[in-house]
Amino acid sequence: MSMVPRGKERRSIKRHQLNEYLTVYNRNTLREIGSIGNISSNGLMLISTVPVLIGAVYSMRIKLPGPDEEKNHIDFDARCHWCKPDVGPEFFDSGYSIVNAGHDIIDLVEVLKEYFSFTEC
Repeated sequence: MSMVPRGKERRSIKRHQLNEYLTVYNRNTLREIGSIGNISSNGLMLISTVPVLIGAVYSMRIKLPGPDEEKNHIDFDARCHWCKPDVGPEFFDSGYSIVNAGHDIIDLVEVLKEYFSFTEC
């Protein structure tokens, strides 16, 4: 039995803070698709300014901070399963499953969990 009441936020970092850090791009055009609102090794939620096509598979790239932008990115493919208006009227939320990714995406998820988690002293 869960000790967290239904509808309550379970994250220690609010989702709107993550989108300030990681932007997702179309790998082919390098145009911005959206910002990460949530991510796991199986999928992600993006916050974007335009709605996306449900059922489509997108070629995505996450650019990582660092001195060498040529090598600091993770490429993967993701299928959109849903898209709906965000609580902010100028944004849309969309959910994806990752369909083609290497170990880099799993490593990124683990690093993000560690970075955005609070530990007790």
